[in-house]
Amino acid sequence: MKKLQIASLICVMLTAGLAFSSCESLKKMVANHSTMAKYVATPNPLEMQGDKIKVEIKGNYQPKYFVTKAMVVFQPALNYEGGSILLKPMVLRGEKTKGQGLMIGSANGGSFTYTDEIAYQEGMDQSQLVLNPVAYMEKKAKNLQVTNEAEASQVAGNVRLGETPVAQGTMITASRIDKMGAALAVEDHGYEKETVIPHDATIYFLVDMANLNWNLPLNKKAETQAGIKALDSLLKTGMQIKQVQINAWASPEGEESRNQNLSDNRVKTGEKYFMDAYNKFLNQRARALKVKPNSLKQDIDMQTQSMGEDWNGFLADLRASKIADKNTIINVISSHTDKATREQEIRNMTVIYKEIEDDILPSLRRCEIHVDFLENKLTDEQIAEYSLTAPDSLKINELLYGAVLNDDPAQQLAIYMAAIRLYPEDYRAYVNLANLLSREEGKLSEAQALLDAANGMKPNDARILNNMGAIALARGEFDNAKSLFESASSCAEAQENMGIIAIKEGRYGVAVSQLSAKTCRYNLALAQLLNGDIDQAKATLNCMEPQDDDGLYLLAVCAARQDNKAEAIDALAKAFAMNAALKAQARTDIEFAKWAYETDFQNVLR
Repeated sequence: MKKLQIASLICVMLTAGLAFSSCESLKKMVANHSTMAKYVATPNPLEMQGDKIKVEIKGNYQPKYFVTKAMVVFQPALNYEGGSILLKPMVLRGEKTKGQGLMIGSANGGSFTYTDEIAYQEGMDQSQLVLNPVAYMEKKAKNLQVTNEAEASQVAGNVRLGETPVAQGTMITASRIDKMGAALAVEDHGYEKETVIPHDATIYFLVDMANLNWNLPLNKKAETQAGIKALDSLLKTGMQIKQVQINAWASPEGEESRNQNLSDNRVKTGEKYFMDAYNKFLNQRARALKVKPNSLKQDIDMQTQSMGEDWNGFLADLRASKIADKNTIINVISSHTDKATREQEIRNMTVIYKEIEDDILPSLRRCEIHVDFLENKLTDEQIAEYSLTAPDSLKINELLYGAVLNDDPAQQLAIYMAAIRLYPEDYRAYVNLANLLSREEGKLSEAQALLDAANGMKPNDARILNNMGAIALARGEFDNAKSLFESASSCAEAQENMGIIAIKEGRYGVAVSQLSAKTCRYNLALAQLLNGDIDQAKATLNCMEPQDDDGLYLLAVCAARQDNKAEAIDALAKAFAMNAALKAQARTDIEFAKWAYETDFQNVLR
């Protein structure tokens, strides 16, 4: 009996000793935590990336620190004015444990890298990232599945290793997106400053003749007469003539030299006819205007060409004819490379096939007159004036062009409103008016209504969808804006605007690439800064004309990241002169925290 009592007593003493030993081991971890455990957060301060805060913590435990049978649950907390958020947990374990987690050796120590991200919430700029891991002996957990600090805190004998701040504050420069900075697609006015009215007229000639004969059957045909009369009518308008081209041919059955002479003379006949008609109507207009003809006379770009015999035309007409043996005729004639022999064969065929002489050869003996007239246009000055004073006298393209000529936004607004009133079925004025209104405070709903109307007239037009996306962006509806920009991907402006979405998503390199199509833009500078290219961001901001308060504030952030206090203060002073409300932002902006208590910095904030 005494032996049994002694054995029980020894057992109790050993159990108590082990418990005491375990307790002492955890207490040593607590006591040595500040000196033998090291945690480094990168970056510090934290930085908002896109709309999230990404956290990376590198931990290191020195040799002889980590208890071989201990478990440690590591779960950072971000404390801020609006509350506290626990990040995801990470379990560490000693080398003699059997549970899940990253093993940390006792003899040699160990290290780990922890990463997580949380959605940014208002107030997190003024925050502190802290650690206070929970440690416990594995055997005390028994059958519990411990996955986080709250569960670890329920294990008997658990201890807190000690609170350790690892990051102070969050830089939220990534949130400084210019939501009004989306590129807007402008609908083209479609106005041509030079509109060419081409016209062709043809004169036909008798065989071996080059004189003008209006009694010739081909010249009396309705089609020929219509071409000549239309030419006269166009000349009578007094329109400017851009160019005149006169070409003449002969039929290929005659001798080559004679055909060339006929062609030469027919060109001269055509040129004389044109100039006689031109001078006739020039003199008529001069008399009507009571001016001298020379004051109205133009320097005409006259180009003439004697084409010789029309062999190609002959073959084409023959192929298109209804002559039964046309293929045989073509083969026989084409088999001769000698021109004289070929011309003789054509003459032989005209004797056999009367259709060649009557229906094919006569139309080849011709002179073609091509004239490019320039439509009479109002001057830019007249369009600019009439678009404001007499918009109903202008066509829609002229009105839209007038809006371009009048660069005052108030005048443009009046012109587009007139265009909508006069041409309500043309969607372009709706789009361009919406562009103007979307830049005015409180006008987004009106701009959206105009775009909705335009989309009804031309559904899913890329420019319209892009501009809808710009309005969604201005309202802070990033997901909707992204969807609209993606639907408008064929529009260059939408491709650029996806760069703004890339900033929001934290894809800064992509943002720089997509926004670089146009330089000297605020959002491009922001993307460059966030992508780590501070010098390029400064260059972009400095080339903006005129510089605005937001651009100057961002310039100060660039200077702060380069530790250039004088430059930062100078930029802030200029920004505050434009917008004093920015002072409140600067007072709590972690970008400037290192200077918060310095006199020269405090002075600029007063």
